[in-house]
Amino acid sequence: MSSAPSSPADGLRTGPVASHGERRAGQDTGPDRGSRHAAPTVAVLIPAYDEQDTIGTVVATALASEVGTVVVIDDGSRDATSVTAKAAGADVVRLPVNRGKGGALWAGAHHVDSEVVVLLDADLVGLRPEHVTALAAPVLNGRADMTRGTFKGGRLSTSLAQRATPQLNGQRALRREALLDVPGLAESRYGVEVAITKHARAEGWRLVEVPMWGVTQVMKEEKRGLLAGIGVRLRMYGDILVELLRGTRR
Repeated sequence: MSSAPSSPADGLRTGPVASHGERRAGQDTGPDRGSRHAAPTVAVLIPAYDEQDTIGTVVATALASEVGTVVVIDDGSRDATSVTAKAAGADVVRLPVNRGKGGALWAGAHHVDSEVVVLLDADLVGLRPEHVTALAAPVLNGRADMTRGTFKGGRLSTSLAQRATPQLNGQRALRREALLDVPGLAESRYGVEVAITKHARAEGWRLVEVPMWGVTQVMKEEKRGLLAGIGVRLRMYGDILVELLRGTRR
């Protein structure tokens, strides 16, 4: 028996937690297995900026899930992110200048014509194909308007951070047109998850939380070095604050 919907701290209406047993995107995901309607098409969007060390593994895992095409949006990287992503099998969209995570997702959503998009961060560690499938399936079969992944059983620091602020998690699935309808998406930069969450709450989207066991991500201080990483983190908090305040002042 499914559990009753609940309301998390960010105000979204949640349904039953998804499991890794959800069907793949290419299988029949509708309520009637005899239906001849084609399953919705899916694209995996991975925004990336200077992520050459992890992007290849994330792309390979997303491709192994077989949910759909995999697109890396290289957000003006200075390293070999594009080359590594392409070698791993991704379709690469290279932006000439850095537009931030929100701008990269906007560009990626315009690049594809799929009905559903799965959003993944480029610095994930421990991602498995079944995690990607579990994110996509509730949207494909109509149980959710959006799914949101939550790290569990990985590094304590990332698992606790996501428990405290689930609205900042970048692992999601939703309809492509719904993503493009998010106000200020292209300008939201690191505030993109907050922008999506605010729009989802305003529109009354149904949310399914997806536990992502064993998944963590490389911290900014580990990728950039301590001082540079702190600087990036402060800019991220600034973008989030701007997005939180957007619409509250006229």
